[in-house]
Amino acid sequence: MAGAWSTPASAAAAAAPAAEPSVESTLEKERTIKNILELRDGLRGLLVRITEVEKETDKLRNDNEFLGTYIDNLTRNTVVAAGQKR
Repeated sequence: MAGAWSTPASAAAAAAPAAEPSVESTLEKERTIKNILELRDGLRGLLVRITEVEKETDKLRNDNEFLGTYIDNLTRNTVVAAGQKR
């Protein structure tokens, strides 16, 4: 009778390691992983740039609104001043 710690023959066969991967498949896997990491880093860089551009766009939008208000006020004051001179 087999001891409590022995494994059945079918379980031992299932636990046996698969055939070693070929050198070519290992190299291809390494190239794929390297490519994925490079693409990931590129995406990170793009996300940083997008954030910077969004901040700059918001700043320029606020500056444009301020300048628009300033020009409107100057135009009103000029019209009022011109009306008083008549």
